[in-house]
Amino acid sequence: MSPWEALALFLLLGTGVLVVTLRNAIHAALALIANFLVLAGAYVALDARFLGFIQIIVYAGAIVVLFLFVIMLLFAAQGEVGFDPLVRSKPLAALLALGVGLFLLSGMVGLGLGFQKDLGGGLPQALGPLLYGDWLLVLLAVGFLLMAATVVAVALVQPSRPLDALRPEERKEEKEVVG
Repeated sequence: MSPWEALALFLLLGTGVLVVTLRNAIHAALALIANFLVLAGAYVALDARFLGFIQIIVYAGAIVVLFLFVIMLLFAAQGEVGFDPLVRSKPLAALLALGVGLFLLSGMVGLGLGFQKDLGGGLPQALGPLLYGDWLLVLLAVGFLLMAATVVAVALVQPSRPLDALRPEERKEEKEVVG
């Protein structure tokens, strides 16, 4: 492994850990952008220029902007996250993550990822039939995971009380001010 590959690996792992450990949602989204940019650089270094630019345009651009919009919409970025209601679930989550990781590694052992097709430097003409042919289920699974992550993020930051809900005494005070 070259020093550049080691640096890219360190940066990818470091920014990935920051994404899931930072308590401020905006800072986590910025770490996600950094992760996507390092991954795009790795694609370009592997001579898959098209994938590198798509990584920047689609993921670092559109997807993270969508996440930031959802964060801002739900006021999750007003400050540090308070009490963690899922604190008892962390050991179970770690065990499940380890299980999923081992399952994915066991699946990759017999997968044989050596491509027989020339990918043409990552050009769309070479990638389209590959993505929507042999790798269609993988592409759909990634899309499903992104959708599930968005739904879970929205569910976790949803306030317990609707923002426009007022208690009766608050309603009375508002009527006095208006009337």
